[in-house]
Amino acid sequence: MTEILVTGLDLIDLGIRGLEPVIEEIIRKAEKEVHMMTYLFTAGALHILDLIENTAERGINIVIVVNNLQFQEGKVVSRLRHISLRFPHAKIYDFIDPEKRQLHAKVVVVDRKKAVVGSANLSWGGMYSNYEIGLFIEGKAAWKLAEIIDFLSSKSTRI
Repeated sequence: MTEILVTGLDLIDLGIRGLEPVIEEIIRKAEKEVHMMTYLFTAGALHILDLIENTAERGINIVIVVNNLQFQEGKVVSRLRHISLRFPHAKIYDFIDPEKRQLHAKVVVVDRKKAVVGSANLSWGGMYSNYEIGLFIEGKAAWKLAEIIDFLSSKSTRI
């Protein structure tokens, strides 16, 4: 199954589901693990980290790969470090490529069964105000996305 997701009220008013509510929904329903990969994570999406922390409190394994943490907002980096220190099963990775390539992907995978892939950063603009498009995916592709995140985390520094 594949479903188009969007941000931007004009698009949501067309009857297309919003990207952010679907991300929240699948994370809340996680039974075993959550994988995330993002280029930009700002304070405008700290509620996603609240949800991740609540999920980790339930014993769910977390893997988050963030592009170049030194360029992320201080509040976000502090929260990521806090989650990583508080929960040994929450593994947060700083992606810095020696060849200066950027991790520009925006992906959330839950239980290797469901995923959201799209253009939206984890930011106020990405979740609400911009026109962004994403896909909700179920099945084998979600499993493969989790494998990609695992691979990139192995090339990153755990914080």
